[in-house]
Amino acid sequence: MKLQHLLLVFLLSSCSTTIKNLDLYQKQFLSRTEFMPSSERLDGKAPKIVVFPLDENDNPTAKQSQLGNSIANNVENILAKHRLAELVDRNAATKLQKEIALAEMHNTGSYKGPKVADYAVSGTIANADFSSKFVSGTTYINPKNFQVISLPPRFIYNSNVAGNIKIYELPSLTVIEAIEFEGKRARTENVQQKGGVSIGMLQIGGEKVKGVERDDGLVRRAGQDAVEEVEIAIKNAFAKTGYILEKRVNGSKTIFKINLGSMDGIKQNDKFEVIGKYEVENPISNETETERRIIATGTVSDIIDPKTCFVIINDEKKANTIRLGDMIKMKYEKSRFKSFLKWVGRLME
Repeated sequence: MKLQHLLLVFLLSSCSTTIKNLDLYQKQFLSRTEFMPSSERLDGKAPKIVVFPLDENDNPTAKQSQLGNSIANNVENILAKHRLAELVDRNAATKLQKEIALAEMHNTGSYKGPKVADYAVSGTIANADFSSKFVSGTTYINPKNFQVISLPPRFIYNSNVAGNIKIYELPSLTVIEAIEFEGKRARTENVQQKGGVSIGMLQIGGEKVKGVERDDGLVRRAGQDAVEEVEIAIKNAFAKTGYILEKRVNGSKTIFKINLGSMDGIKQNDKFEVIGKYEVENPISNETETERRIIATGTVSDIIDPKTCFVIINDEKKANTIRLGDMIKMKYEKSRFKSFLKWVGRLME
């Protein structure tokens, strides 16, 4: 029932952002922000990002499984899947990688080499372990139907991974985001016997096969689990930005056109914030300063073209405060539906 309920919520949310007839919406005058975006910003090119393998801290489990490289690949997959970056080949940025390592050691520094990227992603693995536990077999009777149930002896393998991902702005090497991660995976394996005869739970003769002493694949899956848990934080760190292009009204309903579309990875029901820039006077210095404010929030509708889409503002009263050229910043949230499916998948492993 829980799965059916979540499916119903998902379907209802999809319907609420459907624009039935765009032709009924008439274009309206839209006042301009004083901070109109440049043509370069309107192009909406994704930033160049290089992702380096995480420092494995001489952890033998991390080294054996090449966990630092595996986690870097997981991060790259997120950026590529959601079209948040133009990925730079890490092999072409070895000088940058060394300077990041030096900056970490001395807590200062800047990159003085050729500009290969706008941002760099690196980090550290604080812990990576693998353990094996033997569980004896057992036989019991189900009190409801008096059926005899036998559970064979088995090994339970566990892996835990923890660390952080850091995002550096270039060329300053300023850490603009530090994201802590933690993940774990487990699997079971029935104990195998060499030779002998099995009669139910009774083993006559033969030799018990020992459990594995390492499982690099399980360790890497624990790292993947860790990255998946912080996927939203990674996506929000590099969230797409766009701008308000147009306003349309149909009676009491208002929609806006923005310069982000399917080529930017935009999908129906994606969330966003509308951010306005304003000039304000500092009451102490009397100098003019620029202030950013979140003036509204909204959701992407079903009308999505390659480079543009129409969006719906959550609070109709705030629609009148939005101006031509105001910035849109996508805001990603963890999907309860996907989390539920992931939980079900783990149960079936």
